[in-house]
Amino acid sequence: MLKKIIVIILISFFLYPNLVYSSDSQDQSDGCAAPTGGDSLFDVAKFPMYQVFAPMMNHLTKIRLLFSSVNTPTITLTIKDMGGNSLGQTSAIVSSGWVDFTFASAVSLTSSLSYQIQLTREPTANATWNFCQPAGYGGGYAVTGGVIIPDKDYNFQTYGYGQQPAPSSQLPAAIEPPANLKAEDVVDDTGGKIKLTWIKSSTSGIDGYRIYRRSNDDPSRLGESAEAETDFTKIADVGTKFLDYEDTNLENGMLYIYVVRAIKDTSESVNSNEARARPENNLAPATPSNLHLVSKSKDFIEVAWDKVDDEKLDKYVIRWGESPIDVLTEKELSKDLTTFRAENLKSNTRYYFRLASRSKDQETSGFSDFISEMTDKGKQGISWVWILSIIVAILAGFGIYLYFAYQKKIWPFKAKNQKPEIRMTNQTRNQNDDDIRELPGKKGRW
Repeated sequence: MLKKIIVIILISFFLYPNLVYSSDSQDQSDGCAAPTGGDSLFDVAKFPMYQVFAPMMNHLTKIRLLFSSVNTPTITLTIKDMGGNSLGQTSAIVSSGWVDFTFASAVSLTSSLSYQIQLTREPTANATWNFCQPAGYGGGYAVTGGVIIPDKDYNFQTYGYGQQPAPSSQLPAAIEPPANLKAEDVVDDTGGKIKLTWIKSSTSGIDGYRIYRRSNDDPSRLGESAEAETDFTKIADVGTKFLDYEDTNLENGMLYIYVVRAIKDTSESVNSNEARARPENNLAPATPSNLHLVSKSKDFIEVAWDKVDDEKLDKYVIRWGESPIDVLTEKELSKDLTTFRAENLKSNTRYYFRLASRSKDQETSGFSDFISEMTDKGKQGISWVWILSIIVAILAGFGIYLYFAYQKKIWPFKAKNQKPEIRMTNQTRNQNDDDIRELPGKKGRW
């Protein structure tokens, strides 16, 4: 019997080698003994913010991250491949120190590839992800604000199990992406254009480059977070001799994000670093900034902004409406103003506002980011419909009462009391005469 048990154990050992590593053990670490700084998850300019790492194990069960935190927000951690596809997600309540993000089921990875640790937060979260710079981890790098920082790593530790077999020598070599992608507004024009440049891929024999772009599909959420942006969409393919591209027909003031991939046959490299830019009308005054709410009521919203210090400024242009897509109202304002009140608005309704600058030559800057605000609820009162309904109900009830009152001869149809009619007969007269009494002290009839 003992021999059978030993044989079964040995067979299980050889057939299922991953079981040997089923207990969690540390896989990767950033190799940094103490953090040298931190990036706030509340700072939109830091996004996209993530850590790239290369796992040594093929099953990831837990990730530990080091935070400095003022409150205790819920943070969501997502493991993504370098193409941006989500492979696993979990959440944890964050406080200062190391925080465990444990996956409900192990995330399967490949040790020959790199992956991203990305975070998203609650709107009110105030947490800082600590980092080391210079870093001690050699298997990846940090990305902050869409920029690769090779000597920086966010503090992390990964845990998992299962050894990964060595990649087959017959697999094609990886295609290296282009490097140092930059996006810039085209100068000295009326806007609508962004110029991209990059350094060529180090892989020989590629067929060219594929350019992807994304932007914010809901202008009212522009600048909130990376989650508010649309997915990347291919916009162009260029040959290997091209290391730049000009994107046109864009909306001035809108934020656009780009990545470029090297292509070879039917394969593509992973994404390059992300590059961001806003096209601007460079012949127009500067775009107004700090558009914000001042006051509101049930029928007005007042906004204000910082004065534009630009000699080309002739007036401001403000737009507002109930939709960020179809802004119905536009008005020109004096360049001396820094506040505006939109009046005669609907109560309990959300309105969106944007602001731009305009020159004497009618050159208009890009519009500012949207702000939105709800008007207050109006005072609730009884409408004329309700008043008329109540009157009709009262009259109907009174009519029903009158009908039954008439049938029952009750008020107001009850008969009045009448005195009985007295008829005098001869017999009655004689009887009355006999009943006449004599007065005291008098004789005879009275």
